[in-house]
Amino acid sequence: MPKDTISRLRARTAYLGYVGASRAASLVPFELAPLVGLVAGGVAYVSSPRRRSVVRRNLEPVVDGPPSRLEPVVQRAFASYAQYWFEAFKIGYGSRSSLVARGRGEGLENLDEALAGGKGAIVVAPHLGNWDFAAAWVDHRRYKVTAVAERLEPPELFDWFVTRRAEFGVTVVPHDDDPMPKLVAALRRNEVVALVADRSIGAASVEVDFFGKAVEFPMGPAILALRTGAPMLPTAAYFEPRGGHLLRILPALEVGPRGSLRDDAKRLTQQIACSFESLIRQAPEQWHVFQPLF
Repeated sequence: MPKDTISRLRARTAYLGYVGASRAASLVPFELAPLVGLVAGGVAYVSSPRRRSVVRRNLEPVVDGPPSRLEPVVQRAFASYAQYWFEAFKIGYGSRSSLVARGRGEGLENLDEALAGGKGAIVVAPHLGNWDFAAAWVDHRRYKVTAVAERLEPPELFDWFVTRRAEFGVTVVPHDDDPMPKLVAALRRNEVVALVADRSIGAASVEVDFFGKAVEFPMGPAILALRTGAPMLPTAAYFEPRGGHLLRILPALEVGPRGSLRDDAKRLTQQIACSFESLIRQAPEQWHVFQPLF
């Protein structure tokens, strides 16, 4: 059988598997999301020694105390990530009212104040908790949200995710599809742009100090803020008991230009990194960076 045919078959199988998982998830009550995560994450933790090693290295600079304290956090990180995927499959099948009921916000006044300036608002977040839920929940607060996302393979799977998010009012822009003009346009309409920004994925990046380590962070969020004058607010979406979520929005960072665009972008990106440190330390087991970082 030709290789391209095999690739298409594998892609189709993966797509059908994800859609099937989503339909199965739609039958499970949201309240059981933590239990689903605990079971599925436990299996992944035991069966993925290489991934376990990566997560351990990423969390070592974050978790204070003796080494014995680290491993339980690593194990809970797998459970948290499995819960994220369960909820990602489930979002789109529930009602708007049920989604709103499962979230609560802290610092929404910071977002309202930012939008009052008329230049839109840039919400930057680490891969923490369920950022997809946050984007959908914020939309229910009558904010228009545009988010940038990595493409998934196969393409049908990415299209399926985009369609699901659109049902909750979230516009998804692929990160490799020249997103900057679309993001600028959204800000000019005084909307919210949501960016997950704790990992560089091939775009322009800059080295920052992150948990005492030199790490490459994307410069795109800082450049977008500097070019548009839009306020930038560090944000996190934490899991809470029984399938609940807490959206925490910090006050806007100081964006105003001081020097060259690159120098200002580096300064602002370092501010983002420092804010992320604070947000991640509050729940390190919910930080989902399963690729080598440090």
